[in-house]
Amino acid sequence: MPDATSPMNPASWHDAFAALPAEAPPADGWQGVVTRLDARRPRTRTPLWLATAAAVLLAVAVPWQLQQVADPVDTIVAGTDTASVAPADPLEALYAESAQLESLLAVARDDRMASATAAALAGELDVRLATVDAALMQPALSREERISLWRERVDSLRVITSFESNRRWLAAQGAQYQAALVSID
Repeated sequence: MPDATSPMNPASWHDAFAALPAEAPPADGWQGVVTRLDARRPRTRTPLWLATAAAVLLAVAVPWQLQQVADPVDTIVAGTDTASVAPADPLEALYAESAQLESLLAVARDDRMASATAAALAGELDVRLATVDAALMQPALSREERISLWRERVDSLRVITSFESNRRWLAAQGAQYQAALVSID
């Protein structure tokens, strides 16, 4: 039986592991791992140029499409009765679009988890909408002022809805909205 101070009987686990010889990795270890991984996955990656082209197309097409549909009151489908497509009163069209955007916002908004940047930006957008709503409550507004404020309200709702939809999309991708609020050079 060996005695307690011999190297065959270390005093602690640290001493036991320190006494083990260092293991050298195989010379082609990484190449072997890469070869096995490449053999397991199929080569069906989308080329980088295709992804870049799609991103550029979206960057150009979406603003262009939004510019084409900038004023839904004036949009009339050819070959249909104008009374059934667009209401005669522009305020009615703005009321309808505002209601649609509010219901979409109720579905898209999820405040259970958000980054500080996203929460601050959402708060600022909500304040902007509340300011327009407060201005709409004034009793002595002319019709033109009311139409202008309702257009501003619909534009604010579009921005908020777009922001919240982007947050949901990023959350589905496992990311968060992280924009720089301040740039320090």
